[in-house]
Formats: sequence, structure tokens, C-alpha cells
Amino acid sequence: MNTFLRKLTLILTVSLGLLTATLAQTVKEWKVYSPDRSLQINLELNNGSLSYYVQNNGADIIRRSKLGIESSTDKFTGELSFVNELTRKINEIYTLPAGKTGVYRANANQASITFANGQQNQVTIDLRAYNDGVAFRYRFPDSAKTYTLVKELTEFAVPEASAWMQPYGHDPAYENVFKNGIPAGTAAKDSSGWAFPALFHTKDHWLFIAESNTTADNAAMHLQQNCDNGVYKMAFPLAGEGLGQGSPYPVAVTPFATAWRLIIAGKNTAAIVQSNLVNNLAQPNAIGSVSWVKPGRSSWSWWSDHASSRNITTMKRFIDLSAKMNWEYSLVDANWNIPTEGGTIEDLVKYAKQNDVKLTLWYNSGGPHNNVTEQPRDVMFNPDTRKLEMKKLHDWGVKAIKVDFFQSDKQDVMKLYLDILKDAAQQQIMVIFHGSTMPRGWARTYPNLLSMESVRGAENYGWDPRFAMDAAELNTIYVYTRNVAGSMDYTPVTFSDYKCCPHTTTNTHELALSVVFESGMMHFADSDSSYLSQDAAVKKFLSDVPSAWDETRLIQGEPGKDAVIARRKGKNWYIAGINGENVSKNYTISLPFLDHKKSYRGTLFTDGSTTRTSFITMW
Repeated sequence: MNTFLRKLTLILTVSLGLLTATLAQTVKEWKVYSPDRSLQINLELNNGSLSYYVQNNGADIIRRSKLGIESSTDKFTGELSFVNELTRKINEIYTLPAGKTGVYRANANQASITFANGQQNQVTIDLRAYNDGVAFRYRFPDSAKTYTLVKELTEFAVPEASAWMQPYGHDPAYENVFKNGIPAGTAAKDSSGWAFPALFHTKDHWLFIAESNTTADNAAMHLQQNCDNGVYKMAFPLAGEGLGQGSPYPVAVTPFATAWRLIIAGKNTAAIVQSNLVNNLAQPNAIGSVSWVKPGRSSWSWWSDHASSRNITTMKRFIDLSAKMNWEYSLVDANWNIPTEGGTIEDLVKYAKQNDVKLTLWYNSGGPHNNVTEQPRDVMFNPDTRKLEMKKLHDWGVKAIKVDFFQSDKQDVMKLYLDILKDAAQQQIMVIFHGSTMPRGWARTYPNLLSMESVRGAENYGWDPRFAMDAAELNTIYVYTRNVAGSMDYTPVTFSDYKCCPHTTTNTHELALSVVFESGMMHFADSDSSYLSQDAAVKKFLSDVPSAWDETRLIQGEPGKDAVIARRKGKNWYIAGINGENVSKNYTISLPFLDHKKSYRGTLFTDGSTTRTSFITMW
């Protein structure tokens, strides 16, 4: 009996030893470190399936999360085998006409690991690690295969955290209200899910999740409704978007790649706000010389007078406003092409030239993907008509267009965005997108893209009392979420009140938004009478404030609470702060980036004795 037990024990020990060895052989891991070695993205192949996790100085900031993708003909979600690995260093320096900085530096380490499925078709996982974040994408290196992507397993497993997120919506214009500091893992209100970007604050880290370099081969992605235990999963566009036009599932011919899925990471909010990772991951400039791209400030009549664009006499007043305020542009909004009072659009173009003000003209993006009737419509959707229109605008001397109402993140609409940018660049025309998807790095590839809306902005004062009540809080959230992704056409600095929706922000808060928010085209939304009636110091400030910056620094703040931000243009610094809470706050701020051996002159605006006045101090 004892001999039998010893033999049985020996057999079991050997068998367990063999099992352990077999398992060890099925797990393979690759690690990519940031140049400063603080961040690390790890890829694992375990029994034919892929996963990843992210660490900051050894601490997990993204827990082990699934990877995998399927087309209608091929699965890359299991039974994968390693093929090869290639590594490279990314060292790029580039400039853009607009943005939070003048010179962009993109330094990273990259590994590209290729796997084959059971049919020997291949997928490559590109991993990158920058000092401010990590990114990955799926790339299909085979030749001449047509793939319809139908499922993505990608997860972002976030540790216990607070979250700032926006519900996605069924006609996505990214204008829903951000949730303020909800527990990570909270399900979205309905099956449409959560939108990008998503911001998280764990015990020790801030995380910003989004995507970049969404090309015409892709649909724009978002996050699914359910995210139990903080595990967020990717979602394709909804079938009903764009009035059901187009497929939610992108189709492309190999070789091609998905957009980059990115995670900005740091131990403070400054690491999020100051990051340029969304632009750094995008393809370089595709339009050549951009000397003609001129960011600027613009008057905008529609906010205070919806019918103004059909009245040439009224529009001339706003051209006069731009001339008096030293703003470069004036926007002519919807329906300018139908019969107008006081003259024609050609008359307005001539008047703008005489006053050295450049015009931006509004367009409806539709097309069958929206049923909005405002005009001009269909012009930007049809390729031949669009090209002719761009040529006409160039001949008129119109410098920019604002294109609105896209209402879909499907692949066909992604292509429409990019085609508009390409055709506009051919005629040296700048572009602002309104009613649009969020920025996805396109401003690097097409630097004639000056701004995108994709925010619940100041236009909502016209009809949404709740927006007016929550504006201060929302404005602080945008600093750490939406505006991190790219220029934001919020249309700020509105002093006037609508009857339905009076401001709860102060005039000084509104003035500060011209610095706190970044947009390559800064549309000042209030009326001409409102701006021209302001104190001389306020008018001078609005005449001087830049719309493109050489340097940006977040001094302090947290989403939903406050934000104090410093931006530099040339030798001048602009420092602005907003309070998102209904309590008075006093700040003592440190400015170590200033040369304290020098003396400085400046103007300080603070809240006055009423919400509509400011104390102005000059030194």
C-alpha cells in the first residue's frame, strides 16, 4: 500500500510539472517602454488570444484587457500564432498653424508584432509608448483582401476611478452633457453607449482615452453602454445614424489600419491638458505648404439674430464689428444663398474686402444623411458640385467655410469629412466643422482644419435653460476632456442674456473663455452692440487675444471644479481661470516659467460687484 502511494505521488508530481511547462510555452509577452521609461504597454499572446495592459512606473493603470478583431471572413480573436516583431523609434518635429503649441515634438518607441490566424491571414498590432501616453492599433499587412470589420474585442479595463464621460447619442454631434465624476463602470443611459473622449481619475493617475488618425478606411468608434467593473468595450456606429445611410461596418482593402486607440496618462491634470498625443499619432501634413492658413478671430451674427444672414445690411454691421475689434473674419451663417434684403452675397463679399475683413460661409453637409433644410445644402456632398463651389469661393476671395450637420460616424461620412478638407485645400480654403464628430487628429494631416464644434457650446443659451444653469461646471470639464482632443468651436464670450436662459456665469468668466478654450477660429458669438458697449479695457483685450498659441500650461484645477491655464503667444502670456462651482474662491498661483528677474506689465480682470461687471486692474 505504501509503495503504491509513493508511485502515485511520483506520477502526479511529474504530470503537474509537464503541465506547468506546457502552459509556460503558450504565453508570450512583448513590452514597449516610453523614452523616459515611465510608461509601459505590454502585449500578451496566451493560448492564441491577445490582451494588453499598461503600467506607469510599475503600477497598473490599465488592467489586463482583451484585444481582437473580426471581419466578415476572418477572425483575429483566437488561434493566433506569432509571426515576427519589428521595432522602431519615432522622432518627429512638426509645426501647425493652430493649436495649443507652435512646435510639436513626437518621440516614442514602437513595436509592430504580427500574428497569423488558422487560415494564415495576418494581423499586426502596432504598439507605441510616448512619455505622455500609449497607443495601439490593428493593421492588416496582407495584400488585396477586402475586409468588412464587424466586431472588435478591444477593452479598456480601468482601475477603480471617477469618470467624466458623455453619452454618445443616436445622431452623434457630441453635444450631450458630460457626466461629472461618476464611478467608473457606470452604464450609459441607453444602448447608444458612451462617446470619446473619456477621462478617468484613479487613486494616483489621470487617464484620457480616445482615438486618432481615423482615415477613410475607418468608421469613428465609441464605447459600449455596459462597462461592468470598469471594463469599457469598443463599439461601431449605430445602424440608424445618418438616417440609416451607409453601413456601420467599415470596408477596406488590405493593407490598411484601424485608427489608433490612445491613452494619455499622468499623475496630474496638467499631463492631460498639455498632451499633444492626438495630433502626434495622426498622419503628417498631406496638403503641402500651409502659409495661406491663417487662424483668427471672427464675429458671428447668428447667435444674437438667427435671421441675420438673410439681411445684407445686418451682415455689414458685423463686418464693421470685426474691423473695429481688429478681428480677421466674419461668419455668414445659414441661408445666405436664398433671396436677401439689402443686397446680394456678392455685395457682401465686396464690402468685406473694402474693410479688410475675410468671410467664412456656412454650408449644410447633406446629402441623404441628414434632412436639415437650411441652405446651401447638397453642395458639399456631391464631389463635382463641391469642387466647383470651392473654385467659386476662391475666386470670390472667401477664406473659410463652416460645414454643419453630419449626424453620423459611419465610414461614408468619415470619407466626406476628408474629401471636404482635401478639396478645400486645393483652393486654399480653411474649414470649420460644426455638428460634427470629435477631433481625431485630422488637423495635423489637413492643417486647413481650424476647428470643430463637437461640444455643447454657447449656442445652447438660445433654447436650453439647463445648459445655462450648468455652464460654469461644463466649461471646466471641457478643459480636461473635449478641448484636449483638438480645437473646439464653442463660440464663447457671450455677455448678453436670452430671455429663456440667462447666464449664471459672470462676465469675467465669459471673457476668460477666450483663453481657457483653444480654437484656431475663435467665433465671438455676441451681438455688435454688446461688444462695442464694453469697457475700453475689455475691448482692447478682445482685440488682442490670439487664436493660436506657442505654449500652453495648466497651472491648476480639476474637471467640474476649476481651471487656471496659461498660454503664450510670442513674448506675451495670457493667464485665465474659471470656477465651476457655486462658491467664491481665491487663488494664489505660481508661475515658475516666467523670468522673475524681469518686470512685467499687465491687466487683471476679476469678478466685479455684480455678475455683469468686472474689476479691472492695470500694473
